Order: sequence, then C-alpha cells, then structure tokens
Amino acid sequence: MATSSVPSATPQAVMTLISKLNDADPDFRFMSLNDLLQVLTNAKPDFLHHDYNIAARTVDNIVKALDDQNGEVQNLAIKCLGPLVSKVPSPIIAPMIEKLSLLKLKNSVDNAVPSLALRQVIIALPRPVPGLPTSQEVQEAYNAVSRVLIPRLIGPGGRQPSTAHIDLPPVPEGMLQNEGDLNAESVDVLIEVVRCFGPMLQPVEVEAMQEIVIALLENEKGGSVVKKRAVVAISMLAVYLAESHLVGVVRRITEGLGRKLSPVTRRLYISILGSMARSIPSRFAPHISETAPFILKALNEEELQVHLEQLSDGDDLGQDFNEVREAALIALEAYLASCPQETKPFTDDMISACLRYLKYDPNYAVDDDDTDMDEDEEAEEDEDDEFDDDDGFEDDDDDASWKVRRCAVKTIYTLIATRGSGDLLENGVLYGQTAAPLIKKIDEREENVRLEVISTLSLLIRKTGEGLHIAESLDDLEDDVVAQMPISRKRRRQSSIVAPSQPLAGIASPTQEKVPLSGPQTDLAKLTPAIVKAATKHLKGKAVPTKQAIINLLDDIVSVQRGGLSDHLGDIIGPVTDAIKQATASVSSSLASAGGSASVTHSTLRVAALKLASDISKTHSSTHLQPFLAKIVTAVTAAVHDRFYKISSEAVRTVEELIKTITPPRAKGVSAHFKDELDKLYEVIVDRGSASDADAEVRQRAIHALGVLISRTSSPEGAALLPATKRAAALGILQERLKNETTRLAAVRAVDQVSASAHSPDQLDRTWIQDVALELSAQLRKANRALRGSSIMALKHLALSKAAAGALEPDTIKGIVSSLMPAITNNDTHLLGPALAILTSLVSEHSDLVVTNELIDALCALLKTNYASIVLDQLLDLMHAIGKTGSGGPLMKGLLTQVSVLGDSSVVGKIIGTLLVAGGGSVGVTVDDFIKELNNNADQPDEARISLALAVLGEAGKGLGAESPLKPQLFLGQFRPEPDKVSLSAALALGRAGSGNVGEFLPVVLEKMNEGGSTQYLLIQSLKEILHSISSLSSGVEAYASSIWEKLRQASTDADNKVVCAECAGRLVALNPAEFIPQLQALLSVESPSIRGMAIQAIRYTLPESDEAFDAMLRQVLVDMLLAVLQDKELENRRLAMMTLNSATHNKPDLILPSLGKLVPYVLEESIIKPELVREVMLGPFKHKVDDGLEVRKSAYETLYALMETAFSRINNIDFYDRVIAGLKDDNDIRQLCNLMITKLAAIDPDETARRLDAIAEAFRAVLSVKLKENAVKQEVEKQEEAIKSTLRVTLILGEKMKTVTGNAGAATSNAGAVGAWTSYWEWTAKDFDKQLRALREETKETRMA
Repeated sequence: MATSSVPSATPQAVMTLISKLNDADPDFRFMSLNDLLQVLTNAKPDFLHHDYNIAARTVDNIVKALDDQNGEVQNLAIKCLGPLVSKVPSPIIAPMIEKLSLLKLKNSVDNAVPSLALRQVIIALPRPVPGLPTSQEVQEAYNAVSRVLIPRLIGPGGRQPSTAHIDLPPVPEGMLQNEGDLNAESVDVLIEVVRCFGPMLQPVEVEAMQEIVIALLENEKGGSVVKKRAVVAISMLAVYLAESHLVGVVRRITEGLGRKLSPVTRRLYISILGSMARSIPSRFAPHISETAPFILKALNEEELQVHLEQLSDGDDLGQDFNEVREAALIALEAYLASCPQETKPFTDDMISACLRYLKYDPNYAVDDDDTDMDEDEEAEEDEDDEFDDDDGFEDDDDDASWKVRRCAVKTIYTLIATRGSGDLLENGVLYGQTAAPLIKKIDEREENVRLEVISTLSLLIRKTGEGLHIAESLDDLEDDVVAQMPISRKRRRQSSIVAPSQPLAGIASPTQEKVPLSGPQTDLAKLTPAIVKAATKHLKGKAVPTKQAIINLLDDIVSVQRGGLSDHLGDIIGPVTDAIKQATASVSSSLASAGGSASVTHSTLRVAALKLASDISKTHSSTHLQPFLAKIVTAVTAAVHDRFYKISSEAVRTVEELIKTITPPRAKGVSAHFKDELDKLYEVIVDRGSASDADAEVRQRAIHALGVLISRTSSPEGAALLPATKRAAALGILQERLKNETTRLAAVRAVDQVSASAHSPDQLDRTWIQDVALELSAQLRKANRALRGSSIMALKHLALSKAAAGALEPDTIKGIVSSLMPAITNNDTHLLGPALAILTSLVSEHSDLVVTNELIDALCALLKTNYASIVLDQLLDLMHAIGKTGSGGPLMKGLLTQVSVLGDSSVVGKIIGTLLVAGGGSVGVTVDDFIKELNNNADQPDEARISLALAVLGEAGKGLGAESPLKPQLFLGQFRPEPDKVSLSAALALGRAGSGNVGEFLPVVLEKMNEGGSTQYLLIQSLKEILHSISSLSSGVEAYASSIWEKLRQASTDADNKVVCAECAGRLVALNPAEFIPQLQALLSVESPSIRGMAIQAIRYTLPESDEAFDAMLRQVLVDMLLAVLQDKELENRRLAMMTLNSATHNKPDLILPSLGKLVPYVLEESIIKPELVREVMLGPFKHKVDDGLEVRKSAYETLYALMETAFSRINNIDFYDRVIAGLKDDNDIRQLCNLMITKLAAIDPDETARRLDAIAEAFRAVLSVKLKENAVKQEVEKQEEAIKSTLRVTLILGEKMKTVTGNAGAATSNAGAVGAWTSYWEWTAKDFDKQLRALREETKETRMA
C-alpha cells in the first residue's frame, strides 16, 4: 500500500501549502487545498493559536480561493473552512466572517459560494449546549456572530443592538436585502445562526431577524425557493420570540390575511401559521382561535365556486389557486397535529373543507353522486392499469390539483389520528361524514392520492378495532386448552373456571361476532360492501403499491370485524391468490404503502397477500371457505418453497391456518373431500421442517404447523385424514427436532399440542413416549425460561394424556420425578403448578416411585414458604391423590414434624386436613387426635398450634361432610372477646366445616349473629367461607338466603363489618342474581352512607365471577349502577365507586365499553385537586396540610390506568393526557402511577407523547430539583430517592423513544432548531444525573438479558 505524502501538521507546512494557492495551474491549487484540508483535519486544535500571522494569511488565501475560476477548487475551499475555524485564534473569527459576508465574486457565476462558506463557518463554531453553562469559547463565537454576521444579514433599517454614540460609517446593505444577490443559501445562513446560537440571541436580534425575514416574504420579487426557506427561518425564530413580539407577528399576519393579498403572499402567510404551530405548539395554541378562520376562509365554498367559474370561462389561473389551498390544508394538518384541543371548535368546518377539496379535480369531469361504475369505465380499466405503471404524475404538467387532494386526505388522516380515540369515532362523525367520500376516492386516478386515501381508510378501520375485546375464535380456545391457566393469588370461584373439555365441544367453526346495533363497528359493517366493491377493481390492476395497500386494507377489515368478508370471498380470493403466485421481481416503487414501509416490491406484496389469506382462513367459517380451498392451497404451497425466507415463513403460517380450516372440528363431515389438499400441505411442511437448508424461522413455523396437523387429526373423525405411516413419520421428525438447538422450542410446543389432543393408546408409540418424556424433563434444567415453561406444559399434557396411560416405564417415571424436584425446591412459580399436576397424575399408579423421601422433604420445604398459597389448589389435588393410594403415612409424619407451625397455618391446615380425609386410617392420625390437640392447648394457649389444629379440623369437616363428628360449638368455643388470630382461625374453620354440613352449621351461625359485637364480625367471616365454598344455592342454603341478606344489611352499619359484608352480599348476588340484583340496586339509594358503601363494594365483589346467565343480567344494570355510585354524595363512597369501575374495567370490559363516554367524565373530574378539600391542621407548633380528596384521586388515577390498558382508544386521548400531566405534579403515589402510564403511553400514543414532552420535562425537572432539609428523616430521603429513580427511568424510556423517531434522544421533534424544554431537560439530566442514568441503563440491560 502506498504511503500518504501529506505534510505534517505544522504552521510551516500550512505556509508552504497556501503559497501554492496562487499557482496558475488549477490542479496545483486543488492538490494544495486537498493537502491543506487533511493537515487542518488532523492537526491539534491549538496548533495555529500562537501564530496569528500565519492564521490570518491562511484565512485570506482560502477566502481568495472561494473566487477561483475552477468550481472544484471553490468546493474544496469551502470544505477547508470548517476545520480551519477550530484551529485559528478567536480574534480572527470576526474578521473571517466579515470577509466572507462582504465577498463579491468576480471570477465565478455562482453567487451562493459566500453564503455556503459562511454556513460552513457557523456550523464549525462552538455552540451552546442546553443545560450547561456557556463556555468562554462559545461566548467569543457568539460575540463574533452578533457583532459582524447578524448586522450583515439584516443590514440598515433593521433594529440594531444599542451602542455608544460613536460616529460609524454607514451600514452596508444586508445580505438579505440585496435583491440582485439574494439566494436561498443566504437564508440558510440565518437559519444556521438560529439553530446554533438560538438560546444566546438577544431579543432585539431575534426581532430584527424576524422583521427582515417577513420583509423578504412580502417582497414580490423574491424567488419561491428563497421564500420557502424564509418560512422555515420564521418557524425557528418563533421559538425565541418574546411573547409580546409573538403576539405582534401573529397580529401582523392575521391583519395581512384580512386584506386582499396576492396569492403568493397569502400562501406564505398561511404557511407561516402552520410552521409556527408545529415549532411552538404550546405557545401558539392560544392564537388558534384567531388564525384558524383565515385558513378556513381560503378553503371555503365561495372561493372554490368563483375559481371554478373562472376556469369554465377559459381563464388561465396558473398554479396560484392550488398552491394557496395546498398551504391552507397543510396548515390545518399542523393545527390538528400540534394543537388538537384548541381546534375542537372548528372541527365541522375543517371536515367540510377537507371533503370539499378531496373532490377537487377541475380537469376531470365526473358526477359525484354516481357511485356505480358504468360499462364505459369498466372498458377503460385496462387503460387505468397502464396508467398505474407510471410515476404517479399527470401527463399534463400544469395540473397540480392532485397535490391539493392529497393534502386534503392527509388532513383527514391527522384528524382521525388525533380525534379517533373517543368523541368523533363514538358519535359517528368520522364514519358519517368522511368514510363514504374516502371510499369513492379509492378510484382516484392519481396513485399518490389513491395510496393516501387507502391509508386513511385503513387508519379509520384500525381505530374502530382498537380496544375491542373480540370473542375468541375456535383456534384461540384450542390454544387455551394447551396453555396453562395463569397462576394467580386471586381466589377464583367454581363458576369462573371453565372445564378444559368445553371449548372444543359444540363449536364447528369460527363465527363472525355479532355486530352491535349502533356504534363504529356497525358503521364499518354497513360500509364493508362498498369498500370491497371499490377495492376489487384495483386488486386486478398492475400497480403494485395500490394492490398491497388494498390488501392491507382488507386485512384490517378482517382483523377488526373478526371476519366480515364472507359474502365477498368470491371477488377477493382470485386476485389474492394471483398476488401470492406472482413471481418475485426486482422492480420496486419508492411510493410508501399503506402499511408505512419505505418501499413496495413484489415480495412485500406476496407477504401481505399471504397474511390476508391466513387471516381469512383463521376468521371465516370453513363452510364459506370450502369453494376456494383448492385454489388457495395451490397458491400457498407454491409460495412455501420461495427463496425469500419472509415469503416462505408467511406461507407456512398460512398453511397452518389452512390445516385448521380443513380438519375437524371446524370442518366436520366434509374433511374427506379435501384429503388431497391436506396431503399437499403435509408434504410441504414435512419438507420445510426437516430441510437443513431452510431458514430457521421457516423450520420453526413448519414444525409448529406439523404439530397442529397431528393434533387436529387425532380425533376419531380426523384420524382417517392422515395415514398411520405419515403420522409416524411426522412424530419422528418432532422427536428428532427436539434434540436440535435451533428447533427445540418449536418442537416442544408441537409435542405439547400433540399430547393434549391424543386420546387413544395406539396414537403414540411407547418408545416415542419414553424418549420424548425424558427429553422434555432434561429441558427443565435449561436457562431458557420460555423453553422451561413450554417443556413442563408439554410434559404435563403428555403425562395426563390417555395415549400415555400406563405407557410410562419405571425408569422414565424416576427420571421425570427427579427432574421435577428442582422446580419445587427452587420455588419457581412458573414451573411449580404444572410440576405438582404431573406428580398428581403419576402418583395414582406409581406411588412407590413418586412419594419418596426427597419429594416429602421438598413439599415440606415448600410449605414453609409463601409460595405454597399460590399453588394451593395443585397441592390439595396432590394430597388427595397420595391419600387415596394409602401411601400418605410418611408424608403426614413429615408435615407434622418438619412443617407444623412453621408454615402458614391456614395453608398447612388445609393440606393436612385434605390428606387426613383422603388417607383415612393409612396416615396414622385421626380427627380425634386434632381435637385433643385443641383441648390440650386450652390451658396454656399456643396460638400457632391452636390455629393449625382449627384449620385442620375445618378442612376435615368440609371433606367428611355429613359424616363429620365435629359440632359448631367446638369452633365457637375458641372465640375470644377481642378478635385475635385464634378467633379468626376458629371463624374460618367454622365456615369451612359448615360448608360440608350446611344444615347443621348455618342455623347456628345465623342465630349467633344476633349477639352483635366482635362475635358478629367473626360469624360473618364464617358465613363468607360457607358462601364461597358452594357453587350454587343448594337446598340447605336457599332457605336461609333472604335471612342472610337482611342480616348482612343490618351488620354493614358497623364500619368493621362493611368489607366482609360486601363480600358475602356480592357472593349472594352471583349465586342468585335474579333475586338479589334488584335488592342490591335498592341499597344504592338508601339514606345510610355505610349501607350504600357496602352495596358499592358488593358490586365490585361480583365482577370476578364468570357465568353467562349472571353476565346477561348484569349487562342490563351495571352501567346504571356505576353511574349512580360515581355521583354519590359521600367522598368515601365515590372512592369505592372508582375501585368498582376499576374492577369492571379488568373483569367485565365488554359490559362497560359501549358506555365509557358516560363514565369517564366522572373519573376525570375526581382526578382534579379540589382546594375545598384541602385543610390545615395543627400538629403541635406546626401547621400541616391534609388533603381529604387524595385517596379519591388515587383511585381515579388507578382507574384511568386500567382504562388506558383496556380501552384507550375509547377515551379522548387529549383529555386523558391532560390529567396524566397534572398527576406528575400531584402526590408522590399518584406521580409514580403517572410515570408508569407515560412509559406505556409512549408506545400506545407516541405522537401525543412527543407533543407533550415539554410539559413532561417541566414536571420532571421539578421533581429532580427538590432539595430536602438537612434534618429530613430517613423515610423522606428514601421517598425522594425513589422518586428520582422513577423519574430518570421514564426519562430514559422517553429518550430512547425520541431517538427512534428523530435520531436524537434530546429532540422533542424532528426540528433540531427548536430547542425546547425537553431538550434542555435532557441535557441537564445527562450532566447532573450521569451516574444514576448509567446505573439505570445497566439495570435495564441486565433485565433484558434475563
């Protein structure tokens, strides 16, 4: 490699090089500048600081080179200025800028060179960093710019900074005043000054520059490019304008718009308003009301009609009219995007204006009212297709009306994006006014406009589907059978658990969800035929971007409606399969697709078509799909072998959905007709699943599809669809792939499906079962959490499968039990429940291999921890199974000696009681032994032992039922005058025992309740246990139901009883809704606040129950009850109402979603600080503020958080964000919740989050700036530290979000010149909290790795 001959970076070398710049040969001059550039780039920053003469000569010679006759030498001279600026002494900067600003070119025709050179110098100067103090270098750089460049930009006549009374020569003409030399690059110099030194500019300088730029715009002789750059300059200067001057600028523009202006000036004024709305939304928002009418005036019907009449008269109006309307629509879009709250009063006018210009096409006569395409249009379809192949512009270059139409569509898109969450969608405005015109414009002749129209329609449809809780299809239900029910600390009743066998029982095929009588879904369903009719024409066209956008639009319809295309499949399937089969080409279009990708190719079109085919197969009835299955299968199987892995992977996913469509239970009775198609699907997935050259993603999806195929053909009806040889081969592939690292997880999940569906012993080979079981057991030791979880679920279903019954050999069982021990001893809650279920299934036939000393020790260790309560149901099942085998003696001994009182007495008591009842005489102890234990501790009370004995007896009484020798007096005798642990244990045990013998215990409980006091509270606890232990109102309880209700109503007047009374009342309502829902409603209007509060809580306790009959009755009254309680007079009851609404949001969202518009205003109202509830109290010599409304506000914010997670699209996001921002300045608990909300809102609504960054930054800065007193207590210090940590964590998340959007974590918008509060805050935290931020980044990194 040749070595570089660049001289070393010394002043002497610089002198040598600049001496050659006067050479007559341009090549010598070019090479000298090139070497000089490298010297300056590589030199130390201060190597010319002490050589003033050399630095000055260097500047003179480079400035001279800017006027070189050779263009390449000029360009290189400009490049040299950047590195030169940082190397020369500071005093030389000002003369350099002056020379450049006064430079007049003699040998060059490009008068933009001086401006380009100046811009390069400004960029290279040191600039201020927000949040950091100004350094000396930055101050000197600004002084040079302020003294020399800004006066040269604005020239004479502008406002000048005040100076001493010194006679000065006349100010030369400004760079932005010389009409002859004015160019866009001169404006760029001003823009760069504002961008780099904006925070340091003096108000007088900002105002002077603003004046000169506005004068530039008003100058009729200025070029269009110059004026466009001037609009950008104004928007950047607006950030630094004083409020009074901003008002003056806005008034000047509005007054100008009120006069008769030339079209060019009018367009520029409107553009300024739009750009200012984007750059300073919070400051410009108050001016929306006075400026919006002028923009809307430019879009009114009157001006349009005058224009059309002039056109019809043959007048040539040029492009001025179109440009003004385009600018007005762009400004409206900026208003909607930046100040959505302030534009609400103009909503109707804005929609009318957009729709008016959506149809604006003066060169294309068409009857807007004719929605049917006549035969002539049908015949011209081929001509349209030819047009589709062009670049999207008119043949007539003078017609730019398409730009106006495109801006109108974009404005509608922004309106839907900002107002589609809540009011305009729910009240029907968006569908009623915008949907039909948009559907008509799908036939727009300009592809640019057409793509925007389709994209806007897609957004409207997606907004309709956001937040909907759609009924699960068959496939989702099947997945639930395979998936583990999540372990929860919540207590679930018998009525809320659906048996695993139910979902597959009576469902033949997915059915479309019933469309509501009104609302957005109804509007979409009505318009679907029109959308499909307009879309099918373009599906048959040649324009790839349009076809992909249409396919994505149809996919959105399918996703939102969970079907919806059943009546149109005949029109859609043909073009979609043609798109799937279309050969991949290298031609691409730079036009953005509706999905938002940067380019559209044949490959992306095929992927979109495959996804649509997959979603149609998943959501539509097999009956509707049968006529088209052969065509779809042919196209999809061909795509599976495509070389592009994304196409192949999506095709395999579609194959999986087709398998589900063809096989039972979806295709009952007709599956045999499609056996050939199923064979084709089998061949392709076996080929892809076993191919070593296929992409990993393709293989994984193929293996999963293979598991689906085997599981779906395991039923008696489906068994004939897959021959035994093919089944064995497929199982062999799964067995092999289990041992491959890259496909192991997919194979485990496939085995899980196969095991869950196998129903007869001949379906799984005995050897296969042993090998797979041991392989799954081995995966439980792997570090991959997803693999461990999937493996234990697969092992669970294999152990429970009828196909594996009696097939597991002793060695295999030993291996499984050994592998499960770590899951129990390590207290891994993810694996604990399934592990216990597996042991339960194995113990019935192999108790000698399962119930080992190792298992007993592990279970005893588990019972000493808090994790035992999480898996209590699984533990009880295991105890019952062990007891039934007669091998519970050693385990009982271990429980009594190793655990005893060391664990939670209520949990351990239930475990021992269950084992005692199930094992009978084999466990070595009896009920009498525990009665003796209870009596022996009566004299010397040992609370722990008494509580344990009571829990055991209660569980034993429940298990023995009517045969139990236990009597109520045994438990009542343990009640103490003051409720303590023993009393509460006795009350719970009384309830547990009573649930097994209601006839004997319940009358005693009700009779004793009349005694009142603490005994009443304990007996209500017993009553709660009885009610929660029964699944229906049996004859033993039904007779007492009314009496129970009345006693609960009376007892609820005592504050101590209110909560437990509410639980009992809620359970009664769930058990007998027909009788007790009306009575519950009646309690909401009684005079007693305490009883109303109990009733409100009772509503909350009914919501976790899941029963179709109960839900049907609750649907009729829930919203009315919530509206009533949210308006209760008592503050505490309103807090309880918030908690009830919160519970409804989590448990019954479908019941409240249609009425959120009525409920949410009350929640928003309760989240506001009410000064009348804040009072001062005296604590000794100190005054302390007490906020009585704090708890209600906390509940309101918790409810808002729940609504954000489940129904954000149904809430007005602007009002919602207002409350979140307000919460950041509230109490610490509310602030923490709002921080969490912002982290989620950054993902849910990134646009609104970006608009609110400045407000968020101000609130965050206030939190981080809090300084505690020196005598602050430890709790206050810890509280503040946690607040700082939480705030910085959210700051990082928002910074990362902004980095992905703008490329700069500290930028609130893509306008890097608008240095707002967020940018300043970001820089400040990066400096002052660097250590904490680094720790949080490391913590986040470790969490992601885990």
